[in-house]
Amino acid sequence: MKSYYFLLFLFSFIPAQSQVLDKMAFSTAYRYTGRNVIQGGLSYKTNKSTAQSLVVGASVLYTSVEGQTKFLPEASIYYTNMMGQLFGASFNPYSVEPRIGLSLFNFMSINTGYALPIRKEKYFKGITFGVQFNIAPVKSSQFYENMRLMQ
Repeated sequence: MKSYYFLLFLFSFIPAQSQVLDKMAFSTAYRYTGRNVIQGGLSYKTNKSTAQSLVVGASVLYTSVEGQTKFLPEASIYYTNMMGQLFGASFNPYSVEPRIGLSLFNFMSINTGYALPIRKEKYFKGITFGVQFNIAPVKSSQFYENMRLMQ
């Protein structure tokens, strides 16, 4: 009888989990922030609108600093509108990076910005450039934007 309740409890989370996965994507990116950086993480679209998106993300940065490999956490938030314009920022232990760029249906984005160092060690500083790809784990994902045709 206890195993029955345990299974019922586990299966009650399946619909909630699928709704979360519909608005989530795996992200991978290359950025230049004063040094080469490879990035991998998760992105989550917070709204259901097809005209604009608000996406939050958590990722890990992989870079080499003075010959040593570093893995650094990063949080990001960005907004895209119907014309594909992207406005956002990312935050890691060494810098804050405001960004602007272009987004193609939330699948791919190209952005540039400026890394503002927040520590004595200025690992990330100056003008930044990045390319990011988002890969949704489910086929009918709400993470991607729909193509809009002019009427």
